[in-house]
Amino acid sequence: MKQIKTSAMIVALLFSFTAANAQLLNKVTKAANTASNVVEGAKGVDKVAKKVKGKAAAGGFATGLKLDWSMYKQTPAITFNSLLYGTRDGRCADYTGTFIPNKTASGKAVDYTADQSEYLRIKVYKDGEYMNYFEYDGHQVFDDGKKTKFNVPSSRYKRDGEWVGWSESFITDWGPGNYRLDFYAGDKMFYAFDFELHKLINDDPYGAIKDMFVTRGPWNNFAYLNYADTGNLVFGYYITHEEFKPFPANSKKTTKSVKWSVNMFKDNKLYAQHYGNGPNQAQVEQAKWNEVSCAFKLVNKPGEIKFADLTDGAYRIELSVEGESNARIYKFTVKDKKVVQIPEQDRTKNTDPTRLIEGWNDYFWLKLEK
Repeated sequence: MKQIKTSAMIVALLFSFTAANAQLLNKVTKAANTASNVVEGAKGVDKVAKKVKGKAAAGGFATGLKLDWSMYKQTPAITFNSLLYGTRDGRCADYTGTFIPNKTASGKAVDYTADQSEYLRIKVYKDGEYMNYFEYDGHQVFDDGKKTKFNVPSSRYKRDGEWVGWSESFITDWGPGNYRLDFYAGDKMFYAFDFELHKLINDDPYGAIKDMFVTRGPWNNFAYLNYADTGNLVFGYYITHEEFKPFPANSKKTTKSVKWSVNMFKDNKLYAQHYGNGPNQAQVEQAKWNEVSCAFKLVNKPGEIKFADLTDGAYRIELSVEGESNARIYKFTVKDKKVVQIPEQDRTKNTDPTRLIEGWNDYFWLKLEK
């Protein structure tokens, strides 16, 4: 999840106004001279009217490549960890797709350069209204071709007749609301992801920051178990804070150090704890989701827990985070020495492929007990 460094452009004011406003106004001016353009709607918190031109007016982009969807038996998806990583700062990029065909229906290999405009794309919706779309580079393919990265193109490309690039992969001037990303490969929409952009107002008239945007969604509700390279069992979760001034004596200091600890129970008996002596420390950034993880050690004997050491039984994880009155509770079962997947992740039980929680074969996602 930490393969790509997040731009410092949007640490706190996640969705601040940028030069994109000028670009939107420029589009409006040009659109006024083109009778064939269709009004797409009011966009952004400043109510800038944007007219979407040409093929975008019909819903975002042309139909796309006809792909060989029989190439894999499994339905395509986006890995859950890359969704949480790629969207947490408002930048829609660096996702990992699984089982996306890289051959056309005619059997020809996809040309990642020539076919870019019709291969990997994302449509963005806010409160159910179509906003715009992004194109992605599909060159990075791995795990026997079964994984494909949605990377930002290395060079600028034309969208709606205008050149766009890296900076346009941020959802910027559209303001707070409920967002949905629809993922496309060729002519097919195969996955969707929902999250909320929320605006907080600072009630301190002397505060350096007047307002702040935060993303909310699955970050709050899921944790995971993962195979480490060493074979250790790893537990991970996500954390942020929404305080304007966490340190009253120093308004420039916005990152908090938060203590946290984890206990694992097996069949209602304490079985393991987070590795280390005393509580762990998490560096929690303002309005930015960070991934936090740890290994486990047994309570009755020395040594860490290997993933392969998990024996059959009912498990419960209790995560205590400083500042939270109640522990976060996650439950899972091990059967035949395998972690039983939640129904949303189990491909044999999930009823909506566009909402599958994809963990590949090394992430096991745990739902927060309500």
